[in-house]
Amino acid sequence: MTMTATYLTVTLIASIAALGGAVLNLTGHRIPVTEARRLSVPVEWLRFPIGVSYGLGFLGLLVGVAVPAVGIVAATGFVVFFVLAIGAHLRVGDRSLGRAAVGLAVASATLVITGMYAAGQDDLGGVVAAYVREVPEPWWPVVLLAVIQLGDAAMCFQPVGFIARCFTDVGLPRALWPVMPWVKVAATVGLVAGLWVPYVGALTGAALVAYFVCAVAAHVRAHDFGRNLALNASLSLVLCVAVFVACFLR
Repeated sequence: MTMTATYLTVTLIASIAALGGAVLNLTGHRIPVTEARRLSVPVEWLRFPIGVSYGLGFLGLLVGVAVPAVGIVAATGFVVFFVLAIGAHLRVGDRSLGRAAVGLAVASATLVITGMYAAGQDDLGGVVAAYVREVPEPWWPVVLLAVIQLGDAAMCFQPVGFIARCFTDVGLPRALWPVMPWVKVAATVGLVAGLWVPYVGALTGAALVAYFVCAVAAHVRAHDFGRNLALNASLSLVLCVAVFVACFLR
């Protein structure tokens, strides 16, 4: 089987799975509802952000057939999603990891194969390179952002007062609290690695922008318009956007 055929086959499988996840979550099917209750995840999250994330991932994988770089972003998002899902299972002592583990395996395979296909098509050196730098320039704002993320991770391992209040105010399930510092650690690693590895920093920066957009949306949705929204989420979003635009966009 050629690389193109392999890529299209894996993308088709991942797309069908993503579409199924979107439909089940957006329609409130009993399967995700039951699992959400077992994992202490708010049922209202099934539509947003979970169902919407599946839908956006499905569209990203389809667009990736024409622009593989978009498929890489979508597959990366699914890898992160299923890592968080496995973490949610483990935190409540639920060892039935079947669906989450299969999802992670499919997402990881899609990411690897899409990356190989994109390299063969020179997509990362074509479409993306026209707008995005391989490594940041200047580099120091990226290092500063990495230090901030590492400090944030340190404060999340045993959440300090204002972070714990932030988690509580937006309704983040306690089962997911221990996952948050590792998200920050992953962001730190991605930003630092991106100083040398082409496009890794840009991808991490874009992921951080998406993360804080979701954080702002979570505060607005919870009608939390105080310090948490103004200083924590909004300021972080502005900082991430500024670093991404100044350091990675051409």
